[in-house]
Amino acid sequence: MTDDLGTMIAAAGPVDEARLAGLENGVWIRVDQRRAQMRMGQVRLAAVAMALVIGGVNGGLMLAASRSAPSEMQVFAVSADASPLTRLDARG
Repeated sequence: MTDDLGTMIAAAGPVDEARLAGLENGVWIRVDQRRAQMRMGQVRLAAVAMALVIGGVNGGLMLAASRSAPSEMQVFAVSADASPLTRLDARG
């Protein structure tokens, strides 16, 4: 592979100027599109980070909140030790 720029340009042959007329504008349009995509990616990343922070704070606050006293109805809960399913080793 040749690295000489002059050789590569000469090998390309004559260029039709009509084909190159809108090339620069097309390149700048694509550059602007890429910049817009990168900004949207940053916005999405910020939104996900904010959701994680809010979820973590909310979970921490719920964990730190005072727990209510056990209810009498807790005897009928699935995880209760007095459940007959525990003694039969049946799992739901």
